[in-house]
Amino acid sequence: MNKKLILTPLLFMAAIVTTNAQLMFRISGGRLEKPSYILGSMHVLSGDLLDSIPAFLAAENQCQQLFVETDVTDQQNKKERQSAGQQLMALPDGKIISDILGEENMSILQKRMKETCHVDLADSAAKDYLHYQPFLFTFSLNMMIQVEALQKYPAMRNGNMMDGACIKRAKARGWKVGNLDQQITPEEQAKIKETMTPIDEQADSLMALLNNFDERRQKILKYFEGEQNMGDYWSAGDYEGFERFMKPENEASPALYAERNKKWVPIIIEAIKEMPTLFVFGAGHLTGPDGVVRMLRDAGYKVEQLKW
Repeated sequence: MNKKLILTPLLFMAAIVTTNAQLMFRISGGRLEKPSYILGSMHVLSGDLLDSIPAFLAAENQCQQLFVETDVTDQQNKKERQSAGQQLMALPDGKIISDILGEENMSILQKRMKETCHVDLADSAAKDYLHYQPFLFTFSLNMMIQVEALQKYPAMRNGNMMDGACIKRAKARGWKVGNLDQQITPEEQAKIKETMTPIDEQADSLMALLNNFDERRQKILKYFEGEQNMGDYWSAGDYEGFERFMKPENEASPALYAERNKKWVPIIIEAIKEMPTLFVFGAGHLTGPDGVVRMLRDAGYKVEQLKW
């Protein structure tokens, strides 16, 4: 397996969610006086679904603070993360994307970005995009196809996404909202850059997508119509099935999952010792040998799935 970090979007699936829909876990033991809780979320689902998950409502009434991957409503944190992200996404040595792709391929990219992402790379307002590495364009184009596919699901038609809704509810209760993803240090940025796919390989992947765009689009749309997908496991509360589904993604993207999980667990442990805490983060971080569930159990805590 290629150990280089290949930054591609997850193919999230949205299903009809019932009142049993949940990947909810209770954290207890380890001399905790009161339990804390985890909601493994699906980022693309509507926050309106939270009121149909009894285990979430029960956990919400017992907790006193919330931790998420990152508080998207915190403007200062947002600015800091954007600055760090832009440094990671930028091409080296002041180059722009046309220097990497060449004139002919650049015209193909401009056409697809304008049609699919509604971004005109020839417009001065989009000049920042020109400095981004090829993987960002691949990511953006793939993501817009996924958004198109997900529009058929009722749960996707509300713009109030699940993680953001949890933050809003917590702040309405006067809770502290903490971040599991801390500010990236310069040393960590350097480490991430070392694991990223080389620029020329990113460019090859981007052109493969652009040159076979319609075929790729149909493949993604068809994938979203599969008989059983991530959303089905999530909506059924089938943790074992979800874990099997996520195994290839967990193994292929250690920087996205395992490495972040290892940083999160000490933060989680510190928070649950302080007070009953509700954690809301992508359900993919729960699974596997380097998942949050396994690591908390290895640290001596009882972590059990809640079924209603």
